[in-house]
Amino acid sequence: MARLGRQLDHFDLINLNTIRADFSPDQKHRYTLQMDYLPDLLDSSRSETTTVILKNPSSANEQRSDATIRKVETFVYKRFPKTKYLNILNIFAFRATDAIELHQLMQSEGDAAGIGADNNDFFKKLLADSNELIFAWGGPSGIDKGIYGKRIADVKEIVAEHYSGQVYQVLGQKPTKEPLHGLMWGYEYDLIKISL
Repeated sequence: MARLGRQLDHFDLINLNTIRADFSPDQKHRYTLQMDYLPDLLDSSRSETTTVILKNPSSANEQRSDATIRKVETFVYKRFPKTKYLNILNIFAFRATDAIELHQLMQSEGDAAGIGADNNDFFKKLLADSNELIFAWGGPSGIDKGIYGKRIADVKEIVAEHYSGQVYQVLGQKPTKEPLHGLMWGYEYDLIKISL
């Protein structure tokens, strides 16, 4: 098992009783993290589902969040006022805080070990039920650029086949080649619509 970072409390408007996660039997891969926001007594219009695609999971689970997931939970709540359901997917399902460990795994065991055997199936399932989609995987951070680029191309192909809504990314203070990673989002950063 790779090193996993520290955990945090989930955003205080997440309904902790609804958090669900799909792991591989050995717990080395996390395929999904799904949650609901608490109902707002003053605004009952939240009914949509937003899905965020990150790079790879770390320590977040049904009980505890981590820095990236906490940022994403908060950002989506503030910027998507119709969102009630939040889904987290990752282009690679292998759990590691440091992407170098993901790179090392794929060098020794092949790309499939980093992607995860069931990852694409969960993509197809969750994308079909999503109203909004945010790309947020960031740069390769030590992962082989060829492997990284191929996986992104494959993910975009799955998105094109199984999702028909608007795709977004968050713009940081400096331009980035890949969509800004969720950990780096500023709550007031611009959210832009993109095309595949």
